[in-house]
Amino acid sequence: MSTDPKFGGLTFEDRHLLYTRIKASELSIRQLENMIAGSGTKTVGKAALRNVRVRHNSIKNGSARTVESHTCELVFAYELELDPEVLGYYVQVPCRRVQRTTASGRNHISTAHVDFLVFRRDHVELVECKPLSWLESQLALPDSLWVKQDAVWTYSPYAQWAQQHGLVFRVWVPPTPTGVYLQNLEACYAIAGDALQQHETTAVSKAAGLIAKRPLLLDSLFAEVPGFTPRLALWMLGRSAAFGPWQSTPAARTDRFHLYGTKEQAKEADELLLGAIVKAQSQPAVDDPLLVASATDLQRAHQRLSRLALIEAGSLPATRRMGALQRHVRKAVAEGRSALSACLTKYAFSGNRASRLLPEHEQAIETVIALHWNTGRVHRPKDLLYVFEEECLRLGVEPCGRGRLDARRRSESPTRHALSTGGFRAYHATRTRTDPRHRSLPPIGYGHTLHVDSSDLDVRCAPNLIHCFPASKAKFYIGIDGATGYPMAHALVFGSARTDALALLMREYVKRQGFLPKLIHLDRGPENTSRWLQDFCHGEISLRFSPTAGSAWNGIAENAIKQVNEQVAQRFPGSTRPDQMGRKVDGRFKSRNNARTDFVRVHEEFLKFVYHDLPMTPGPDDATPAEKRVEALAAYGAVGTPCEWDDGFLIRTAIKVETKKRIDRQRGVRTADGWFTSDELLRALRTENASEVRSDCCDPSVIYVKVHGNWFKAFHNRLQSDALLSDQEQLFHLLWAPTLRSQSAKRKKEVARSRHSRRVQAQAARPATEHLAPEAMPSSNEILDIGPVPPAIAQDIVPFDEREDY
Repeated sequence: MSTDPKFGGLTFEDRHLLYTRIKASELSIRQLENMIAGSGTKTVGKAALRNVRVRHNSIKNGSARTVESHTCELVFAYELELDPEVLGYYVQVPCRRVQRTTASGRNHISTAHVDFLVFRRDHVELVECKPLSWLESQLALPDSLWVKQDAVWTYSPYAQWAQQHGLVFRVWVPPTPTGVYLQNLEACYAIAGDALQQHETTAVSKAAGLIAKRPLLLDSLFAEVPGFTPRLALWMLGRSAAFGPWQSTPAARTDRFHLYGTKEQAKEADELLLGAIVKAQSQPAVDDPLLVASATDLQRAHQRLSRLALIEAGSLPATRRMGALQRHVRKAVAEGRSALSACLTKYAFSGNRASRLLPEHEQAIETVIALHWNTGRVHRPKDLLYVFEEECLRLGVEPCGRGRLDARRRSESPTRHALSTGGFRAYHATRTRTDPRHRSLPPIGYGHTLHVDSSDLDVRCAPNLIHCFPASKAKFYIGIDGATGYPMAHALVFGSARTDALALLMREYVKRQGFLPKLIHLDRGPENTSRWLQDFCHGEISLRFSPTAGSAWNGIAENAIKQVNEQVAQRFPGSTRPDQMGRKVDGRFKSRNNARTDFVRVHEEFLKFVYHDLPMTPGPDDATPAEKRVEALAAYGAVGTPCEWDDGFLIRTAIKVETKKRIDRQRGVRTADGWFTSDELLRALRTENASEVRSDCCDPSVIYVKVHGNWFKAFHNRLQSDALLSDQEQLFHLLWAPTLRSQSAKRKKEVARSRHSRRVQAQAARPATEHLAPEAMPSSNEILDIGPVPPAIAQDIVPFDEREDY
């Protein structure tokens, strides 16, 4: 099916065929086209604290779709991708002039952005995705416009707006827990588009015939059908050739996952299993008084029961109060309750029934908490006490003790104060750990997800005078497989983080693996959100971004970086660990005074650790990444997208030259590195202009120039001298070249400044010339030597007062 080249999804003609089929009005068609034109313009998840934003590579739409949460909107996007009834969809569509009624009864009209606009075969619908916990919190608010009717949620303003425009509106709620469902959908979506070989098609046909008779476990199908693998099971689920308990059972649990021939049977089994899981994971509901009693009440119950036993034995005299307790105990035993529970006291419920503080004290506490503590105007609890005392005096009451103030401060979420005083990093350092029931699970296929992160290499290398290399630190990027923890690729650069480091990483990835990942997980650094990376991933790779300063979401790569620095970099002389300790360490132990290890030596040890030690290091389950990789390949194969190492891939991983460039038809192309030329390029430039220039991310002597739709290589004049250099040496020259140019520019500036100073000093010391010096006035007694006026001039001299124009 063809897609719209501008917006993705259905083409203009296909959309109008659907409008005709569903008998949409002209007003509805204009509104839908405006929504499509405005889809995706809103920036989602920019200031979200815990949302993982995803730039989803949509196969059905033929373009990327950005969703604001990977555990809610992305799950629904996967459902739409695998649903054969869905023709296309758009995200963050604007709905203009949505009317809401405020608490005061006034009408408020605004533009709202709904999560999805879905085109199905028989209708068009608007869908808003919300988790159940958020909906329940909104339902508890006063004057809430969210409505729940028989387990169906809706939002009144959106529903009314959709009805006015001939659309269907519904609220989609992901299942809870979501991790298993997301993991299964992710795996099926990655494999559903693959083409099967002849023997695989035969195995799928046999398996489909067996499950049409009765449901079967995957392990049973593996035993009965030759050549049937877990990968083929995922393919059948993604193509709707079979159905299973998506939401409750991981597909990787082949001893628990059933395949069904009908969707209804699989849905019913899935609901039963998910209900049992939710019930098992819900909080306990305890009504036994012995379990909920306080320690004091339980201790007193034992004492009272012992006293009753002594009274019955005749060791103690009976009293009226103990007689009443004995009758109460006998009644409880007759009803089937324990005698100890009947003796429980209620000391835990004793105490003050009302606050002993004045209303002004309560008002002052609420004021200072809301206006000073939660907003970050006060940082320390001690200072908050001073503000509270001032507020009490302003209200005309004496300040009370700080116990109630401290209790109220501790009841507030610490993340609010951390966010207002330290930003996103302080928020994530203070926030509580995510409930395991709400976490997403790792992918089940090797090569599906690549976790990428970068850090400084914690060692300062020895200076190299030949290459003008000072005692500097390198920055390294590392890519880790999300399913197995296996190191997939790396990149080493110098200086600040930059885009060509990711290009180096992707080249290393394809060189080592032979395919590209389906999804890349990164932080929100500038090089990770660059235009180059989006263009490189277009149509093949999804991008997933952690929240700002949320390193925990990329923990698998963060852990690898920590191990590299602790086990490699910090073991060499010149480690920067003493630098990080500040004044706790003497200066003679700092890295600049101990940088004695050559970069080549550090690089060799880095490679050995990353590609040999890390894969062979077992985890808590006593399985190494290498062993997990072998198991995943045997079950699902490489889940990534096959990629050939050809000229097209090299051009894709070359970095576009954004700086001002000079193109000459006789000399070639000039960049910051100098002139690049080739005979083929010069012939092409005779008739056409270059439209794009890209610099190779590995070879500094090569650039790629696009002329009239064709790509040409252009070479630097050092091409032959660098031909015998190793890849590592070429990479070193390329990465260190910007630093050398910067240093060269500084030194040139110093020379020019010195030359300018010399010129200014020389001009200041130079004497004035004679022809510019002032002439001396003649004295009164000095005889002027004036000759006679020539006759030819004298006849033209007219006295001033005799001139006609006077």
